[in-house]
Amino acid sequence: RHSNRTQPRSELTLLQVKIPVAQNIMPLFSDIDGTASDFFSDDYTKKVTCKIKTKAGPVGVTCETERKTKGSTSLLSKLSFKWAAGSGFAIDKLSMKPDGSHVMETSLTGVAPGLKFTFKGDDAQNGDLGLEYKKDAVGVTAEMDIIELKQVSASLAAAKGDLAFGGSATYKISGGALDAYSVAASYTAGSLFASVVSDKFSSFDLGFNYKVNGDITVGTMSSHSASKPLGSITAGASYNAKFGTVKGKATSDGVLSAVLVKEVAKKVMVTPSVQVKAADFANATWGLGVTMG
Repeated sequence: RHSNRTQPRSELTLLQVKIPVAQNIMPLFSDIDGTASDFFSDDYTKKVTCKIKTKAGPVGVTCETERKTKGSTSLLSKLSFKWAAGSGFAIDKLSMKPDGSHVMETSLTGVAPGLKFTFKGDDAQNGDLGLEYKKDAVGVTAEMDIIELKQVSASLAAAKGDLAFGGSATYKISGGALDAYSVAASYTAGSLFASVVSDKFSSFDLGFNYKVNGDITVGTMSSHSASKPLGSITAGASYNAKFGTVKGKATSDGVLSAVLVKEVAKKVMVTPSVQVKAADFANATWGLGVTMG
């Protein structure tokens, strides 16, 4: 729904279940509904992948290999690097994809307190120059396409106690018109988290998370609009068992998903996952993620 997703806001992490902490934060707009949306996206997979993270001196290296079975079976690998200089300049991501293309993300801090400049580009003639600024409980972002000068986007977010709120907009330079805009708000009260995101005030996405106790968390996500008052509903739960974290979710169109998150050895996580559509268990989709390092 909105881009420029950054690191999640301050939180307590219990295995893979993220529980918000009520406090004054410095938010970015893309983080406002993160607790609710991440609950239904993190760890679930329909792919078979292995990710290895290591360091070569000051350079962080990640190799991710995916097993493809469509047509003939093959292994596709992607290499990513990151490196931070002492001057405030950092290569946040330099990725080389299986097709030979590459993507680079860089950042520069230390110019002024709370200010960070960013650049995202690839070899397909895409390049965005941006900035992030955080001051007290206010976060501002701006980003511009500096290659083709097609659009510019900006966002503003603020927090007051347990409430976070903000808005974002994208302006098409070529057409000279406002292309998209969104508003969002979230509320945290102890074990309860609730959020709402609206695109152009024509649709609303509601998120809800509640930590029942130290082991169980439940949540819902729903979409609403004038044409579809109940467009979609997803409900899910997470349970921290002795053998790992078990997560499950169900959608209003009959899709059931489940995943186990388990640390089988130090810094080795496995996430076997399954998805079933309309109780068609014979054609279930299986996935497996392995992360080392």
